[in-house]
Amino acid sequence: MEIKWKMRDYLESDRIRFIDWRNIVDHRIIKEDFFNWQYYLNPFGPVDTWVAVDGQKIVGQYSLQKYEYFYHGEKVIGSLCFDVATHPDYRYQGMFTKLGFHSLEKAGEKNISFSLGFPWVNGIAIPGHKKVGWTLLGKLKVYEKEVLEEYKSENINDYTIQVIDKFDTKFDLLALKHKQDCSIMLNRTGAYLNWRYRQKIGYNFYCYEILNEADQLVGFFILKLYEEQEHKTLHIIDFILPSDENVYHKLLKFAFNFALKNNAEKISLIVNEKLKFFNFLKKNNFKRQENHFIPILHVNNDKVILDKMNNLEDYYFTMGENDIF
Repeated sequence: MEIKWKMRDYLESDRIRFIDWRNIVDHRIIKEDFFNWQYYLNPFGPVDTWVAVDGQKIVGQYSLQKYEYFYHGEKVIGSLCFDVATHPDYRYQGMFTKLGFHSLEKAGEKNISFSLGFPWVNGIAIPGHKKVGWTLLGKLKVYEKEVLEEYKSENINDYTIQVIDKFDTKFDLLALKHKQDCSIMLNRTGAYLNWRYRQKIGYNFYCYEILNEADQLVGFFILKLYEEQEHKTLHIIDFILPSDENVYHKLLKFAFNFALKNNAEKISLIVNEKLKFFNFLKKNNFKRQENHFIPILHVNNDKVILDKMNNLEDYYFTMGENDIF
Protein backbone atom coordinates (compact mmCIF):
# COMPACT_ATOMS: atom_id res chain seq x y z
CA MET A 1 0.00 0.00 0.00
CA GLU A 2 1.36 3.40 -0.97
CA ILE A 3 1.64 5.78 1.99
CA LYS A 4 0.56 9.24 0.82
CA TRP A 5 0.57 11.05 4.16
CA LYS A 6 3.47 12.66 6.00
CA MET A 7 4.06 13.93 9.54
CA ARG A 8 4.82 17.50 10.62
CA ASP A 9 4.24 20.03 13.40
CA TYR A 10 0.82 21.62 13.71
CA LEU A 11 0.93 25.16 12.29
CA GLU A 12 -1.21 28.14 13.20
CA SER A 13 -2.34 28.24 9.57
CA ASP A 14 -3.92 24.80 10.18
CA ARG A 15 -6.39 26.18 12.74
CA ILE A 16 -9.61 26.22 10.66
CA ARG A 17 -8.88 22.85 9.03
CA PHE A 18 -7.86 21.45 12.40
CA ILE A 19 -11.13 22.45 14.11
CA ASP A 20 -13.03 20.85 11.23
CA TRP A 21 -10.90 17.74 11.70
CA ARG A 22 -11.66 17.64 15.44
CA ASN A 23 -15.37 17.80 14.66
CA ILE A 24 -15.01 14.74 12.42
CA VAL A 25 -13.15 12.55 14.90
CA ASP A 26 -14.96 13.76 18.05
CA HIS A 27 -18.42 13.36 16.50
CA ARG A 28 -19.47 16.64 18.12
CA ILE A 29 -19.30 20.34 17.39
CA ILE A 30 -16.20 22.00 18.81
CA LYS A 31 -16.51 25.77 18.76
CA GLU A 32 -13.53 28.05 18.37
CA ASP A 33 -13.79 29.50 21.89
CA PHE A 34 -13.49 26.01 23.43
CA PHE A 35 -10.67 25.11 21.06
CA ASN A 36 -8.87 28.33 21.97
CA TRP A 37 -9.26 27.59 25.69
CA GLN A 38 -8.08 24.01 25.33
CA TYR A 39 -5.19 24.47 22.90
CA TYR A 40 -3.88 27.97 23.60
CA LEU A 41 -4.80 29.38 27.02
CA ASN A 42 -3.24 26.84 29.41
CA PRO A 43 -0.86 28.87 31.64
CA PHE A 44 1.81 26.19 31.25
CA GLY A 45 1.84 26.78 27.51
CA PRO A 46 -0.07 25.91 24.34
CA VAL A 47 -0.67 22.34 23.29
CA ASP A 48 2.10 20.64 21.34
CA THR A 49 0.52 18.88 18.36
CA TRP A 50 1.90 16.86 15.49
CA VAL A 51 -0.29 16.02 12.52
CA ALA A 52 -0.39 13.60 9.64
CA VAL A 53 -1.39 15.30 6.39
CA ASP A 54 -2.30 14.10 2.94
CA GLY A 55 -1.76 17.21 0.85
CA GLN A 56 -3.75 19.90 2.67
CA LYS A 57 -5.97 17.37 4.44
CA ILE A 58 -5.36 16.56 8.11
CA VAL A 59 -5.75 12.81 8.60
CA GLY A 60 -4.15 12.19 12.00
CA GLN A 61 -2.90 13.93 15.14
CA TYR A 62 -0.99 13.44 18.38
CA SER A 63 -1.43 16.15 21.01
CA LEU A 64 0.24 16.79 24.37
CA GLN A 65 -1.08 19.29 26.93
CA LYS A 66 1.88 20.69 28.91
CA TYR A 67 1.74 20.78 32.71
CA GLU A 68 4.25 21.45 35.45
CA TYR A 69 4.71 18.62 37.93
CA PHE A 70 6.51 18.01 41.18
CA TYR A 71 8.74 15.01 40.54
CA HIS A 72 10.12 13.83 43.88
CA GLY A 73 9.90 17.45 45.06
CA GLU A 74 11.52 19.01 41.98
CA LYS A 75 9.67 20.87 39.22
CA VAL A 76 9.67 19.27 35.77
CA ILE A 77 7.55 19.72 32.65
CA GLY A 78 5.30 16.79 31.84
CA SER A 79 2.20 16.48 29.70
CA LEU A 80 -1.19 14.88 29.22
CA CYS A 81 -1.64 12.94 25.99
CA PHE A 82 -5.26 13.80 25.34
CA ASP A 83 -6.17 14.12 21.63
CA VAL A 84 -4.85 11.25 19.51
CA ALA A 85 -6.71 10.21 16.37
CA THR A 86 -6.44 8.61 12.96
CA HIS A 87 -8.87 9.28 10.12
CA PRO A 88 -11.00 6.14 9.46
CA ASP A 89 -9.84 6.04 5.82
CA TYR A 90 -6.17 5.94 6.89
CA ARG A 91 -6.23 3.17 9.48
CA TYR A 92 -4.02 0.08 9.27
CA GLN A 93 -1.18 2.11 7.76
CA GLY A 94 0.93 2.34 10.94
CA MET A 95 -0.03 5.98 11.47
CA PHE A 96 -0.83 5.67 15.18
CA THR A 97 2.56 4.21 16.10
CA LYS A 98 4.59 6.35 13.70
CA LEU A 99 2.95 9.53 14.95
CA GLY A 100 3.45 8.36 18.54
CA PHE A 101 7.18 7.64 18.17
CA HIS A 102 7.73 10.91 16.29
CA SER A 103 5.71 13.11 18.65
CA LEU A 104 7.13 11.74 21.91
CA GLU A 105 10.70 12.02 20.62
CA LYS A 106 10.06 15.65 19.64
CA ALA A 107 8.39 16.26 23.03
CA GLY A 108 11.52 15.08 24.84
CA GLU A 109 13.62 17.45 22.74
CA LYS A 110 11.24 20.29 23.76
CA ASN A 111 11.88 19.59 27.48
CA ILE A 112 8.61 17.71 28.05
CA SER A 113 10.18 15.04 30.22
CA PHE A 114 7.27 12.61 30.43
CA SER A 115 3.71 12.14 29.26
CA LEU A 116 0.66 10.64 30.95
CA GLY A 117 -2.56 9.38 29.41
CA PHE A 118 -5.92 7.94 30.43
CA PRO A 119 -7.09 5.82 27.48
CA TRP A 120 -10.44 4.08 27.53
CA VAL A 121 -10.02 0.71 29.25
CA ASN A 122 -12.13 -1.13 26.69
CA GLY A 123 -10.89 0.88 23.71
CA ILE A 124 -8.49 -0.08 20.96
CA ALA A 125 -5.80 2.44 21.90
CA ILE A 126 -3.98 0.63 24.73
CA PRO A 127 -2.27 -2.01 22.50
CA GLY A 128 -1.19 0.79 20.16
CA HIS A 129 0.21 2.84 23.04
CA LYS A 130 2.17 -0.19 24.27
CA LYS A 131 3.77 -0.53 20.82
CA VAL A 132 5.02 3.06 21.16
CA GLY A 133 6.63 2.26 24.52
CA TRP A 134 4.03 3.45 27.01
CA THR A 135 3.99 1.80 30.46
CA LEU A 136 0.68 0.79 32.04
CA LEU A 137 0.60 2.03 35.63
CA GLY A 138 -2.23 -0.20 36.89
CA LYS A 139 -5.88 0.22 37.81
CA LEU A 140 -6.85 3.72 38.96
CA LYS A 141 -9.95 3.12 41.03
CA VAL A 142 -12.97 5.33 41.57
CA TYR A 143 -14.56 5.35 45.03
CA GLU A 144 -18.17 6.23 45.74
CA LYS A 145 -20.84 6.36 48.40
CA GLU A 146 -24.61 6.58 48.09
CA VAL A 147 -26.19 9.75 49.41
CA LEU A 148 -29.12 8.47 51.45
CA GLU A 149 -29.22 11.05 54.23
CA GLU A 150 -27.37 14.01 55.66
CA TYR A 151 -23.77 13.31 56.71
CA LYS A 152 -23.65 13.06 60.49
CA SER A 153 -20.74 14.60 62.36
CA GLU A 154 -20.17 17.01 65.17
CA ASN A 155 -20.04 20.69 64.29
CA ILE A 156 -16.49 21.58 63.29
CA ASN A 157 -15.82 25.20 64.13
CA ASP A 158 -12.06 25.20 63.48
CA TYR A 159 -12.54 25.58 59.71
CA THR A 160 -14.81 27.44 57.31
CA ILE A 161 -15.66 26.72 53.69
CA GLN A 162 -16.38 29.48 51.21
CA VAL A 163 -16.79 29.96 47.48
CA ILE A 164 -13.73 30.76 45.35
CA ASP A 165 -14.41 33.52 42.84
CA LYS A 166 -10.84 33.49 41.57
CA PHE A 167 -7.77 31.44 42.45
CA ASP A 168 -4.86 33.70 43.41
CA THR A 169 -1.21 33.23 44.31
CA LYS A 170 -2.11 31.83 47.76
CA PHE A 171 -2.86 28.62 45.90
CA ASP A 172 0.66 28.60 44.45
CA LEU A 173 1.99 28.56 48.00
CA LEU A 174 -0.49 25.85 49.02
CA ALA A 175 0.69 23.65 46.13
CA LEU A 176 4.32 24.15 47.17
CA LYS A 177 3.47 23.23 50.74
CA HIS A 178 1.95 19.95 49.57
CA LYS A 179 4.44 19.11 46.83
CA GLN A 180 5.59 15.97 48.63
CA ASP A 181 2.16 14.59 49.45
CA CYS A 182 3.06 12.10 46.70
CA SER A 183 6.21 11.57 44.63
CA ILE A 184 4.57 12.83 41.41
CA MET A 185 1.99 15.59 41.66
CA LEU A 186 0.65 18.18 39.25
CA ASN A 187 1.53 21.72 40.36
CA ARG A 188 -1.93 23.14 41.05
CA THR A 189 -1.06 26.82 40.77
CA GLY A 190 -3.70 29.53 40.98
CA ALA A 191 -3.32 30.23 37.26
CA TYR A 192 -3.77 26.54 36.40
CA LEU A 193 -6.84 26.20 38.66
CA ASN A 194 -8.46 29.28 37.11
CA TRP A 195 -7.86 27.93 33.61
CA ARG A 196 -9.00 24.39 34.43
CA TYR A 197 -12.06 25.12 36.55
CA ARG A 198 -13.11 28.78 36.23
CA GLN A 199 -12.54 29.31 32.52
CA LYS A 200 -13.40 25.96 30.89
CA ILE A 201 -16.07 26.59 28.27
CA GLY A 202 -19.38 24.78 28.73
CA TYR A 203 -18.67 23.19 32.12
CA ASN A 204 -19.89 24.11 35.62
CA PHE A 205 -17.46 23.51 38.46
CA TYR A 206 -18.11 24.55 42.05
CA CYS A 207 -14.91 25.75 43.70
CA TYR A 208 -14.42 26.08 47.46
CA GLU A 209 -11.58 27.02 49.75
CA ILE A 210 -11.01 25.85 53.31
CA LEU A 211 -9.84 28.43 55.86
CA ASN A 212 -8.64 27.94 59.42
CA GLU A 213 -9.60 30.06 62.44
CA ALA A 214 -6.91 32.60 61.51
CA ASP A 215 -8.57 32.97 58.08
CA GLN A 216 -5.59 31.27 56.40
CA LEU A 217 -5.96 29.03 53.37
CA VAL A 218 -5.37 25.37 54.26
CA GLY A 219 -7.03 23.58 51.35
CA PHE A 220 -9.55 23.57 48.53
CA PHE A 221 -11.92 21.24 46.70
CA ILE A 222 -13.81 21.27 43.40
CA LEU A 223 -17.27 19.75 42.85
CA LYS A 224 -19.09 18.86 39.62
CA LEU A 225 -22.53 17.40 39.03
CA TYR A 226 -22.70 14.62 36.45
CA GLU A 227 -26.03 13.45 35.07
CA GLU A 228 -26.60 10.28 33.06
CA GLN A 229 -29.98 8.74 32.26
CA GLU A 230 -31.70 10.95 34.84
CA HIS A 231 -29.29 9.85 37.60
CA LYS A 232 -26.99 12.43 39.18
CA THR A 233 -23.58 11.87 40.75
CA LEU A 234 -21.56 14.51 42.58
CA HIS A 235 -17.88 14.25 41.63
CA ILE A 236 -15.24 15.59 44.00
CA ILE A 237 -13.10 16.48 41.02
CA ASP A 238 -9.98 17.90 42.64
CA PHE A 239 -8.61 18.83 46.05
CA ILE A 240 -5.64 19.60 48.22
CA LEU A 241 -6.31 18.95 51.90
CA PRO A 242 -4.35 19.13 55.14
CA SER A 243 -3.86 15.90 57.06
CA ASP A 244 -6.66 16.63 59.52
CA GLU A 245 -9.81 14.54 60.10
CA ASN A 246 -11.71 17.66 61.12
CA VAL A 247 -11.22 18.98 57.59
CA TYR A 248 -12.38 15.67 56.12
CA HIS A 249 -15.55 15.74 58.25
CA LYS A 250 -16.20 19.33 57.21
CA LEU A 251 -15.72 18.52 53.51
CA LEU A 252 -17.95 15.42 53.55
CA LYS A 253 -20.72 17.20 55.45
CA PHE A 254 -20.60 20.02 52.89
CA ALA A 255 -20.51 17.60 49.94
CA PHE A 256 -23.42 15.51 51.25
CA ASN A 257 -25.54 18.62 51.79
CA PHE A 258 -24.64 19.83 48.30
CA ALA A 259 -25.59 16.44 46.83
CA LEU A 260 -28.92 16.33 48.67
CA LYS A 261 -29.84 19.85 47.55
CA ASN A 262 -29.06 18.94 43.94
CA ASN A 263 -30.70 15.47 44.00
CA ALA A 264 -27.42 13.63 43.46
CA GLU A 265 -27.63 9.95 44.41
CA LYS A 266 -23.91 9.30 44.87
CA ILE A 267 -20.63 11.02 45.63
CA SER A 268 -17.53 9.76 43.82
CA LEU A 269 -13.84 10.63 43.60
CA ILE A 270 -10.36 9.37 42.81
CA VAL A 271 -7.85 9.52 45.66
CA ASN A 272 -4.37 8.13 46.30
CA GLU A 273 -4.71 5.10 48.56
CA LYS A 274 -1.64 6.04 50.64
CA LEU A 275 -3.19 9.30 51.83
CA LYS A 276 -4.77 9.70 55.25
CA PHE A 277 -7.88 11.04 53.48
CA PHE A 278 -8.32 7.67 51.74
CA ASN A 279 -8.32 5.80 55.06
CA PHE A 280 -10.92 8.25 56.36
CA LEU A 281 -13.13 7.60 53.33
CA LYS A 282 -12.87 3.84 53.82
CA LYS A 283 -13.95 4.24 57.45
CA ASN A 284 -16.94 6.17 56.13
CA ASN A 285 -17.93 3.31 53.82
CA PHE A 286 -16.79 4.65 50.46
CA LYS A 287 -16.64 1.64 48.15
CA ARG A 288 -14.68 0.91 45.00
CA GLN A 289 -16.59 1.10 41.72
CA GLU A 290 -16.31 -1.68 39.18
CA ASN A 291 -15.19 0.89 36.59
CA HIS A 292 -11.61 2.06 36.59
CA PHE A 293 -9.01 3.82 34.45
CA ILE A 294 -5.61 2.57 33.26
CA PRO A 295 -3.17 5.51 33.45
CA ILE A 296 -0.21 5.16 31.11
CA LEU A 297 3.26 6.73 31.24
CA HIS A 298 5.91 7.52 28.65
CA VAL A 299 9.36 8.83 29.61
CA ASN A 300 10.50 11.29 26.92
CA ASN A 301 14.00 12.28 28.07
CA ASP A 302 16.60 11.54 30.73
CA LYS A 303 15.47 14.21 33.22
CA VAL A 304 13.23 11.61 34.83
CA ILE A 305 13.78 7.92 35.55
CA LEU A 306 11.18 5.29 34.72
CA ASP A 307 11.95 3.20 37.82
CA LYS A 308 11.13 6.23 40.00
CA MET A 309 7.70 6.78 38.46
CA ASN A 310 6.24 3.44 37.36
CA ASN A 311 4.30 2.79 40.58
CA LEU A 312 0.71 4.05 40.59
CA GLU A 313 0.88 4.59 44.36
CA ASP A 314 3.42 7.38 43.81
CA TYR A 315 0.94 9.59 41.89
CA TYR A 316 -1.36 12.23 43.33
CA PHE A 317 -4.19 11.58 40.88
CA THR A 318 -7.66 13.05 41.14
CA MET A 319 -10.45 13.13 38.57
CA GLY A 320 -9.12 16.54 37.48
CA GLU A 321 -6.06 15.03 35.79
CA ASN A 322 -8.31 13.38 33.23
CA ASP A 323 -9.65 15.82 30.62
CA ILE A 324 -12.97 13.93 30.29
CA PHE A 325 -14.08 15.34 33.66
